[in-house]
Amino acid sequence: MRQSLAMAKETVSLSGNSVSKSPFPIDIVYLWIDGSDSKFRKAKAEYLRAAGRDDSMYRDATKDQIFRDNDELKYSLRSVEKFAPWINHIYIVTGFGQVPNWLNTKNSRITIVPQESILPADASPVFNSCAIEASLANIPGLAEHFLLANDDMFFNAPVAPDYFFDMSGLAKFRAIYRKDGRKTDDKKSLYSILLYNAARAIDDAFGTDLYNYKSSHGIDPYIKSSMIECYENPGLAACISATRYHRFRDTTDVHRLIFNLYDIVRGRVRIVRVHSRHIGHNIVFDFLYNLIHYTSVRDSVFYCRDAIESNVLSCNAKIVCINDGVDTTDKNIANNKKFFETKFPNKSEFEK
Repeated sequence: MRQSLAMAKETVSLSGNSVSKSPFPIDIVYLWIDGSDSKFRKAKAEYLRAAGRDDSMYRDATKDQIFRDNDELKYSLRSVEKFAPWINHIYIVTGFGQVPNWLNTKNSRITIVPQESILPADASPVFNSCAIEASLANIPGLAEHFLLANDDMFFNAPVAPDYFFDMSGLAKFRAIYRKDGRKTDDKKSLYSILLYNAARAIDDAFGTDLYNYKSSHGIDPYIKSSMIECYENPGLAACISATRYHRFRDTTDVHRLIFNLYDIVRGRVRIVRVHSRHIGHNIVFDFLYNLIHYTSVRDSVFYCRDAIESNVLSCNAKIVCINDGVDTTDKNIANNKKFFETKFPNKSEFEK
C-alpha cells in the first residue's frame, strides 16, 4: 500500500520566542561563480561543444545569465553580519580558481571551497549547480547543521537559529504545497522536471508520495549526516551519483529537494507550510491572497527580479531572493544595485 505522510506532517508555529544562540554550530554554504571570467567562458564553450549541446535548449540550463555575478554575494555577506551574526562559519563553493576580488580571505570565518575538492575526481569541472549541491556533505569541516544559499539570497531582517532548526536539531523545511507536482511538461525550464525527478526517486525507493512538495526558493537548512545517508541509500545512490557527473543540467538530474524529502521520510524534519507572496499579477487579487495567507507568506521567502519595483524595502520577510535570469533587464540590475546599497551600505568584516 502506498505510504502517505500527509497526516503525519507537523506545521510549526513561528510566533513563539526565538533564541539568539543555537546549542549547536550552524554553518552556511554559498554557491558562487563569476560567469564573465574568460577562463570560465572558454571552458564552458569547449565542454558544450564536446557534449554536442548549445545554450538554447533550456532557459535555466546553460544561459550566461545564470552564471552572472552582480556582486550579490558581497551584500549577502553584509546581511549575515547584520541579521544573522550567530552563523558559525561561511563556506563559498566556487570553481576555476575564482575568488571574489573584494573578499577578505584572511577572515577566519571564511573558507573558499574549490568545486573539484568535493566532486568525484573525474567529474570536474561542472557547470551544474545540481551536481555541486549533491556533493556538499564532502566539504571538509562542514558542521552537522548547515544552511545552503545561492549568492542572490540574503537575510532581510533579524533572524534567529530556530528559524531554521528546532532545539533538538530537526531542520525546518519551508515547503510550498502544489497540486501539479507530477507535471513535467514545461519545455522552457528544467526546474519542474528536476523536482519531479527528486520526488520520483523517493517514491521508487520508499513508496512515498511526496510529489506535491517543493522548497521555497531561499536559504534552506540541511543535516550533513542525513545527506550522507541519502547519498549512500541503495535506492537513491545511483541517481545522485549520476547527477554529480553531469557537467550541465540534465533532464535526468535530481534536485536537492531529494534531501528534504529524504528527511521527511526519516522523520528528521519539521514541515513549515508557506505560500509565496503574490506580486505583479492583479493588484486586487494579489492583495487578497497575501492577506488571507498573511502568516505563511510572511514566513516564506520573498522572491523577485527587481527589488525596487517589488518594493522589497518595505517587505518584512526574513529571506529574500533577487533572481537574475534570462528576462532580467539592465534596469533591473541597476535597481537591484541601488536597493543593496540602500539596505546594506556598510562594508562587512568579510570585505577587504
